[in-house]
Amino acid sequence: MSEVRGALSADDVRMATERRLRREARERWTRLGIVAVVVLIFDQIVKAIIRGQLEVGEGWTITGFLSILRVTNHGIAFGMFPGRQAYVAIITVLALCAIAVFLARLVHRNLIAATGAGLLVGGSLGNLADRLVHGGVTDYIDFSFWPTFNLADACITVGAVLIVWGLLQGDDEDHDAVGT
Repeated sequence: MSEVRGALSADDVRMATERRLRREARERWTRLGIVAVVVLIFDQIVKAIIRGQLEVGEGWTITGFLSILRVTNHGIAFGMFPGRQAYVAIITVLALCAIAVFLARLVHRNLIAATGAGLLVGGSLGNLADRLVHGGVTDYIDFSFWPTFNLADACITVGAVLIVWGLLQGDDEDHDAVGT
């Protein structure tokens, strides 16, 4: 039996596959980091503008059901646990640590999950920064039928949805194997 010139051995294929998987994992972690930093920066800029332009309780009406209204949330989601900033900050840090452990495995799955994770982490860090620096989270998006929230809250919610969607999509490698 003659050897085919340029043919790849099983070890060559395995090493190439491992390199590709490491490269894809780096790309996903890079995506998570970039998205998180962009969300954190944009969130803090918008909140600084709101704090600079409006006093607590002041606002601008956009439409009949949407306003920009500055409020300070001294609790967590929908104002739960008000006045307990230290506890809320500790809970947030612990939640971020738990999320990091979960994300370490999840981010390897696909870019959708990595993007969702970046949104969730960036939004969580934005609200944590508010709690630590300002003693409460600056909220400003006020739909007449929903509690007032901010960009970080929206990113956390969209991030959670993308993570679930990413989980339902399966691993990118599974999609590559079937040609999707």
